[in-house]
Amino acid sequence: EDWTLKDVSFEAKSGQLIALVGPSGAGKTTVTYMIPRLYDVDEGRVLIDGVDVRDIALEDLKQAVGMVTQETYLVHTTIAENLRIARPEATLDELIEACKAAAIHDHIDSLPEGYETVVGERGYKLSGGKKQRLAIARAILKNPPILILDEATSALDTRSERLIQNSLNTLMKGRTTFAIAHRLSTILSADLILVIQDGLIVERGRHDDLMALNGLYSKLYNEQFHSEREHAHR
Repeated sequence: EDWTLKDVSFEAKSGQLIALVGPSGAGKTTVTYMIPRLYDVDEGRVLIDGVDVRDIALEDLKQAVGMVTQETYLVHTTIAENLRIARPEATLDELIEACKAAAIHDHIDSLPEGYETVVGERGYKLSGGKKQRLAIARAILKNPPILILDEATSALDTRSERLIQNSLNTLMKGRTTFAIAHRLSTILSADLILVIQDGLIVERGRHDDLMALNGLYSKLYNEQFHSEREHAHR
């Protein structure tokens, strides 16, 4: 049988940043989806504080894990209600505070209806970058101990990404974070980098250690750094 992931084993300590890198389709998202049980394992276990995630009530698991993914899911209602999906009892002041941290408050404030603006089906009235910032505000509002960032800044231009990166750095403090990033510059400070290829962890370590190996990570990093540098000079 062709397994999506094979012999994947690692430990994330509380408050650490774990980065997952590798080619598209390698299995990075699958690894992170197993934490909140969007996928369940066929063999092996996923543990949070020593407890199998399958033994944790789904409501508790939902509260423990926050996700910011490439695709931002918004429903056809107001901005305020979309934010309150994370925390239904949140006050307007708390919504504003989260949106300021995610660098989206000024835009919302400039809309005629403000936080009562209806975003439209799947949020079509907002650009990809603004939807992404709303998703980050939602995660800030939720305040979960475990955070999953799956290409969280992919829809943003460079300036917006810098703004968001500051927000994400604030959000990540004191949390266990799993970050999937194509832009390798965002994961240089990771406590552990897992390099995944064809469902296997082929390299693991910190940035400097992996660069010294001169393997897949080094290749991915050099290719990307070169193209980012070229792009910056244009």
